Amino acid sequence: MDYIDKSNLIGDQRYSDRLTYDGTWENNLFNFIRMVIPKLTRDLPHPFSMDGVVRKDDTLQAKAVREAVTNMVIHSDFMVNGVLKVEKYDDCFVLTNPGLLKLPIEQIYKGSESKARNQRMQNMFRMIGYGENLGSGFPLILNARNEKHWIKPELLEQPELMQVKLTLHIQNDVSYSSSNGPINDPINLTERQKMILRMFSEEKKLSRERLCEKTGLSDATAKREIAFLKKTGYLERVGSLKTGHWIVISK
Repeated sequence: MDYIDKSNLIGDQRYSDRLTYDGTWENNLFNFIRMVIPKLTRDLPHPFSMDGVVRKDDTLQAKAVREAVTNMVIHSDFMVNGVLKVEKYDDCFVLTNPGLLKLPIEQIYKGSESKARNQRMQNMFRMIGYGENLGSGFPLILNARNEKHWIKPELLEQPELMQVKLTLHIQNDVSYSSSNGPINDPINLTERQKMILRMFSEEKKLSRERLCEKTGLSDATAKREIAFLKKTGYLERVGSLKTGHWIVISK
């Protein structure tokens, strides 16, 4: 089992967080899942809503991430050598598990659900609320993608490595945005977005971490605003993360 966070890297950082066999936690499957899911979902948007007098901040996207992680476990083939691996990036999550698919990929995208290899684990996850109803696994992930117009998840079978890899994109599909009007059309920016553009204009090599320090924004908010400004054509990154710089585009 291995979790590695490669988001929000600065300079020569290889990762910003790691969960592996280092003696700081009791290494078992339940603890791994219990610790990894909050790490993946904490930066996802959690809109405020109420169910009566109770705050309700669970979302379809958070459910989809939980479902992806539990599916990784219940469909793993623990009789072959391999690693349960979860990687977090700025724009996606990559989940890898040992074993091969029991159905063709085309059928899975159409909503077909194969019987879990590890049914007792599946029942355990359902009982503690980490999984949804039977048969809702990949369809739930696709529904979350459709609601937020994320890029389509990529399911890849790698027979030579005896493993399956799922990439969950957490950024918008540009083709969807384009179908609803050119993304470069002038739009009304918020004062916060104008402030961010002004700061990048004044300091072209400004890092997101430094932007948060100067503005008091959370990292998740800064990440969303920068992604929006890039998508709408107001902000452009030139060069690599380490040596590149920002260009503010006037409209």
